[in-house]
Amino acid sequence: MRNIELILSILTILSALLYLLPHGSGRLKYQMIPLVLIFTSAAQSVLEGFRWQLWPLSVAVVLLLLTAGKHLFASGVRRKQTGIAAMALSLALLSLIIGWLAPIPKPYPISGPYQVGTIVLPLEDSSRMEIYADAPDAKREIMLQIWYPASPTKENQQALWMPDVAEAAPAIAGWIGLPPFSLSHLKYVKANAFVDAPVVSGSQKFPLLIFSHGWSGFKEQNIYQVEELASHGYVVAAPSHTYGAVLTVFPDGRQMPRNDSALPEDVTQEEYDRASNRLVRQWAADIGFVLDELVRRDKAGGDWQLSGRLDFNRVGIFGHSTGGGATAEFCYTDVRCKAALMMDLWAEPVSSSVISTGLPQPFLLMHSAAWTEPTEPNRNFSQIGELVAASSGDVTEFIIADTMHHDFTGLPLLTPLAGDIGLRGTIPAERVLNLIN
Repeated sequence: MRNIELILSILTILSALLYLLPHGSGRLKYQMIPLVLIFTSAAQSVLEGFRWQLWPLSVAVVLLLLTAGKHLFASGVRRKQTGIAAMALSLALLSLIIGWLAPIPKPYPISGPYQVGTIVLPLEDSSRMEIYADAPDAKREIMLQIWYPASPTKENQQALWMPDVAEAAPAIAGWIGLPPFSLSHLKYVKANAFVDAPVVSGSQKFPLLIFSHGWSGFKEQNIYQVEELASHGYVVAAPSHTYGAVLTVFPDGRQMPRNDSALPEDVTQEEYDRASNRLVRQWAADIGFVLDELVRRDKAGGDWQLSGRLDFNRVGIFGHSTGGGATAEFCYTDVRCKAALMMDLWAEPVSSSVISTGLPQPFLLMHSAAWTEPTEPNRNFSQIGELVAASSGDVTEFIIADTMHHDFTGLPLLTPLAGDIGLRGTIPAERVLNLIN
């Protein structure tokens, strides 16, 4: 829990216990304690912000205040006061438990020598039509977020974990099987990065990495990883793959949810394979478009923050799940990709030519234990094996024991119950993320 809400919880519990005692100073119980509770509640709401986990605590505070008011202005019954105090105590304890189960995560620590800046850009690819939109003449649009080594000033605000978390949180909650309101508190989660911070001074050029999220993921899902890389001198760009991300929000207020028809159900395997390959090729084209756009902005100069600071001779691509498939697809077709990382690669949608020919670049495959232990013959891993065998570049491949598919993302940090709702394996989330980094 945050500092003031923890203090308020402790004060409420102590107050309820005092109300349960038969003796004690009436002035302390019914005059001083209510004032302290009112002041602390106001401070918590103003300085930290209210979240749904505090509802039981708020009710407990109101019950104690009503009890104090009744004692001061009316002849109360001792048994009623005891019952209300016991209820307030139970509610305050319940709020503590809920706050622990659904905490406000702190920014995942970064270890590099640089602080991190971030910028968010809406982009339109005028050369491509949107294949998943209802409008037949819509162009492909994406949101792009970039993290980079920075020297923030006092004017640069600390970034949120997700800029559009208020809109995206209900969609993420629904995707992982939680009630829509359950992740609303994530609007208080901060990142390490600072918004629009100046890039570190000097003439050094930084290697460029492009991250591709998974199906129904989002560009910030691996923020623990991208901020760590940026702190060590990389520039990391992550597109939100519109209609494949859980939700893409544009500055004009448009919200583009995941389009489930991109991976249709109740179709033949052949139809599904065509649809999934179409999706991965579109995402690979998004990666290429991002790279083209960054080159264009670099050449244009002007007030572009990263002008002259990107090393386009050192470009790496990395992705998770479907984003891993897009990584393989892009690196096969574009020689600008110099190295690749694929986490829990979903290889089935990747074009057969890529699988049979392999990649010329060095690449790293990280697998979760759950991704590699199928209960039936695994077509995905058979294709990964073909890709590895056919590739001419150096390949490193390993499994992280006792992990699941979402262990490669930051989602297991959301709750201690992550393992119980299928978001992580049996080892602590922090240890997995340290291993990955």
